[in-house]
Amino acid sequence: MGDTLEEMVELVKGFVGDSSTCSYERGVKAVNQARRLLWNKRAWTSQEEYVQICCVNNCFALPNRYEQIKLAWIGDDSASLADEWFNATNAFALKADHSCHRLITEVGGLHVLFRDYTAHPYQLGIIAEDIEDAGTELMFEVQDQYDTYHKVNLFAAQSPNLSKTDLLIKGVRSVSKPVTKGRIRVYAYDMELQARTLIAIYQPNDSNPTFRRFKAPKTCECITLYASKKYFDLTDPKELVEFIPDAMIYAILALNSRENRKAQEFLANLALAVQEQEKEMVGIEIPTAAPIRFANYSRADNLIGSDLLSPSPNDYFLSR
Repeated sequence: MGDTLEEMVELVKGFVGDSSTCSYERGVKAVNQARRLLWNKRAWTSQEEYVQICCVNNCFALPNRYEQIKLAWIGDDSASLADEWFNATNAFALKADHSCHRLITEVGGLHVLFRDYTAHPYQLGIIAEDIEDAGTELMFEVQDQYDTYHKVNLFAAQSPNLSKTDLLIKGVRSVSKPVTKGRIRVYAYDMELQARTLIAIYQPNDSNPTFRRFKAPKTCECITLYASKKYFDLTDPKELVEFIPDAMIYAILALNSRENRKAQEFLANLALAVQEQEKEMVGIEIPTAAPIRFANYSRADNLIGSDLLSPSPNDYFLSR
């Protein structure tokens, strides 16, 4: 592992298409197509990584970058994940000490904010961290203080300025956001307190983001997760490619065969690509912790409360 996008393009560009020559842009497209082809063929350990996330009110939001939690630690202690049976019951009425189905439990369904602001109706505000994203338009579906839903559009202001809605709201149901160069920060601006509270951070690759929330088993400042990533196209030349060059070359040859409608040749090249990546993964140790009990389970919205303390902009993404 360890080839950057720029390096990978140089290694594979001779195999792209039938002409054996291509531009850098065409090479990037081919690399991403090959990555997408291999992405779900196995549970590759190269698609998994550690992330440390801060908790707010004993809850944390799984960033949109990640698909599934594999393992979790709070401090030096491993934490098990509640299974479907536990999530389908009144989990918080059960005694955690008397059940093996405990510790991390999913709270509600999908959310567009990391936390909810409930002190007063507030103005929704956004800030673009990257100057190139100033003026980017986001559309929110919001609930006002009279429980009526509205669609509002905001144009991201450059930090430290805050672009705010005129409407006072008490919740956000959905958001439409394009891919950006940098992160977009979302705030609740309380006019009574003349203070703003950070309620979400959208990453550059977050397009129409939604998040899953989880309740931590005990009061904790942050939690360490080992999680599998969702697929997204690589664009930065210095980003690392998850697959080795030999696997990528065979995957690109498989794409060429598919374009030429050679089904048997496509399957043969794809099988060779998978085999090359499997050989690379043989010697890689898989992290271990407590037995995992987990299911992709969603319930009706059950939003958590909040307080007036606002975390710093980087609190939700301490490290990767």
